[in-house]
Amino acid sequence: MTESIAGRSGWSDDTWSYLNDPRMPAMDHGWKLHVSARPGDLEAVTGLVLPVLSRHVCHAKWARSPETLREINSGVSSAGAVGKAITVYPAPGVLVGLADELVAVLRGREGPQIVSDRRVDPAAPVYYRYGPFTGDYRTGRSGRLESVMVGPDGRAFDGLADGSYRCPPWAEDPFENRPGHDAGPRSSAGFGGGRYRVTGGIVRKPQGNVYRAVDLATGQPVVVKQARAFVAEDESGADTRDRLRNERTVLAALDAVPGVPRALDYFRHRSDEYLVMTSCGGRDLRREVQENGPYRPDPARPSRTVPDLAAQLLRVLDGIHLRGVVVRDLKPGNVVLDATGRCRVIDFGISALDGVGPDGSTPGYSGPVRRGTGGTAEPADDYYALGATLCFAATGMEPVIVDADDAVNRDRTLDCLAWALPGDDHRWIRAGIAGLMSFDPAVRTAGADRLRAGAPVAASGVPAAAASGVSRPSRGPGRLRFDDGLAEEVVEHTAAFCVDEARRIADPVLAARANIPTPVDVYGGSSGLGLELLHHLHRPGVRETVDALAQWTTGQSRNLSPGFYSGRTGVGLFLAEAGAGPGGHADHPDHPDGPDLPARGPDGGPPEADLIEGVAGIGIGRLLLARHAFADGDSRLADRHLAVAAACDRMLASGRARLTPAGADGIGSAALREGFAHGEAGVAYFLVEYAGATGDPAALHRARRACADLAAVTPGIIAAAAGPGATRRYGSWCRGLAGIGTVLVRAADRLGEPGHLVLAQRAARTCAALAPRMPLVNQCCGLAGVGDLMVDVARASGSEEFWNAAETVAALILSRSGGTPSRPVFPDAGLARSSATWAGGSAGVLAFFRRLHDRGGQRLGLVD
Repeated sequence: MTESIAGRSGWSDDTWSYLNDPRMPAMDHGWKLHVSARPGDLEAVTGLVLPVLSRHVCHAKWARSPETLREINSGVSSAGAVGKAITVYPAPGVLVGLADELVAVLRGREGPQIVSDRRVDPAAPVYYRYGPFTGDYRTGRSGRLESVMVGPDGRAFDGLADGSYRCPPWAEDPFENRPGHDAGPRSSAGFGGGRYRVTGGIVRKPQGNVYRAVDLATGQPVVVKQARAFVAEDESGADTRDRLRNERTVLAALDAVPGVPRALDYFRHRSDEYLVMTSCGGRDLRREVQENGPYRPDPARPSRTVPDLAAQLLRVLDGIHLRGVVVRDLKPGNVVLDATGRCRVIDFGISALDGVGPDGSTPGYSGPVRRGTGGTAEPADDYYALGATLCFAATGMEPVIVDADDAVNRDRTLDCLAWALPGDDHRWIRAGIAGLMSFDPAVRTAGADRLRAGAPVAASGVPAAAASGVSRPSRGPGRLRFDDGLAEEVVEHTAAFCVDEARRIADPVLAARANIPTPVDVYGGSSGLGLELLHHLHRPGVRETVDALAQWTTGQSRNLSPGFYSGRTGVGLFLAEAGAGPGGHADHPDHPDGPDLPARGPDGGPPEADLIEGVAGIGIGRLLLARHAFADGDSRLADRHLAVAAACDRMLASGRARLTPAGADGIGSAALREGFAHGEAGVAYFLVEYAGATGDPAALHRARRACADLAAVTPGIIAAAAGPGATRRYGSWCRGLAGIGTVLVRAADRLGEPGHLVLAQRAARTCAALAPRMPLVNQCCGLAGVGDLMVDVARASGSEEFWNAAETVAALILSRSGGTPSRPVFPDAGLARSSATWAGGSAGVLAFFRRLHDRGGQRLGLVD
């Protein structure tokens, strides 16, 4: 769709068509308007909106086609994007009048609710929120992408739209006192005609929320499921409400089937629809495994085993199938447990009744055996998802889904199971799950029959996996030898992938078409990718690519903190190492507390002390920049960097910079307070390196004390990590023993404390035990960070034990990946695709494989 307005420039990318008004003043952020529309109405709505925009000073963009809008409204890519058919960026003073005109021409039109915004008027699909006008994206302190807005007081606010309305403290709502104003979430009074009182939330998602409630007529707890109008609308016009109606029909057919909720009520509120069901329990299988670990034999909980779970789920599925229903969306999040551990199956929105139901699936669970439109669902379809669900219960890991070939993903998923449950003791569990995950419906059905009978082997006496005909990878996890030849192939292939991604980032045409601009920081942006590519300059084309990436990075105007991993200190290091600039931006050597050090924390409190965004990371970055300047013969610049590092040391010594409290422990917290990224280990590491660089006796004393304190708490962390329900993040670089062990290795060397190396070896062995059930392959929270610790400990101790452990970690990474062993596709933290970032993508994995192949080498952010 192409439109134009006289005097304004327009263009399109893969998602949006744009109009720029030359009269529009430069604005980083402000109040903006969104118009919601259905895909079939896009052309008509745009035809009504553009004449209104022509009368006002504003920029605008809109979905370039109905197909694009259908994808936006599905909520798959972003919950905060649903409904945003048109976005308008008004000039100051224009907002209210423009909004009123849009309401007038769109009155009575319908579209999905925009959950990140408030509605201007209930009679028209016109919404507003305060948000960014420019693409100023960076990696936040938590590692999540942020769209940064900085207020008049210098305080930053994340403007990235999500599933709820948020407004920065400096902005005043221009519609707040108008009649009919949408003031946000309403009270639950009157919900369902006053019959139901909401007591809590279960799920918040663009398709609709799920609530816990009390039926005031009976006093019984219930679950209320919402379906938002026009969300996930397909070509036929069916949307989320049709799937909720299907669920009501299916539950009516399943009435009184054990292990299934009962449908109690169905009502409408405005355009949305709601299904009320009996409550099945307080937690789902995914949360149970996250909180208490994988299912294993446990005398304290004898029924918490994979065989018992399989038997329970098969009984429920048998009852469902007898009524002519195929679930088609069985997965850990849809298995609910009551207080006794008994299973219930929920969520029948895409279930088939008598072979027919809405289209849909979940990758890795029902997706691999999904039948296209017109295909008849069969009970055997549910057995594949049952196998994947049991695999999750046994390992705590989601199925591999990054490869385009479902067979590769299935085989790698079974490899992960074999790593997590090795040996003869678990052979029948592996065989049973493999049988269920066959692509042959007859084999899946036979596998389910064997599980019902509790038979570990087929009637022939051959292990069930062999009898089932399930294909297995030619090189299973126990047979994959990670030799120098394979290591070189992996490094070469992954370096080529990273080079291609760097070229894409630096390409001006592709960069202009990117919906979200690439960040420039070390953690998740161009600088981290570039710093790794600098280790591969001997490969063809890498030097030219690094130069282009550095030039692109230099040309970006981003609002960055002074931090190392998330801010401009790390960017400065990349540019200096790439030869694109001197690195760092200290205004004057006599004023090291200037703009290159934080005046306050992200929340307005004391400056942050941590390694990611805080003073410890800035100090490390300045030590690295000083080393580079000395190597270049620029002692004056080196002294400037050392002066900033000294200021960092003073801020930590005085207590002016502080670690932000981690808050209450939750799922996955692990050793957040003590960890490398946000805790005491990162601060201790800076103190060790600063003392070594300066020889300052006071700094050396503080470093010894900090490392002694870290060593004192590490045995307790090791013990906690060995518990049956311990989170896998105890093995991580950011908040676990991989990062803590890294600091202890360096403390042993720099401080002459051999006991720290002994403790680092214990930490490494604990990480090795956790590694088979760590789901991510990346640096920050995954296996690459563990592998780098193994390399560090192996080099420091000279022990082959840890080189062998590093090779095992490499094999584990390959079992979590797509592609072939020599040409792997490494999944990012979302598991479904690959990226080239350092913390969450292939650049960080490449760094580990490079160091394993070379038997050492530099680690990003560490002073070697």
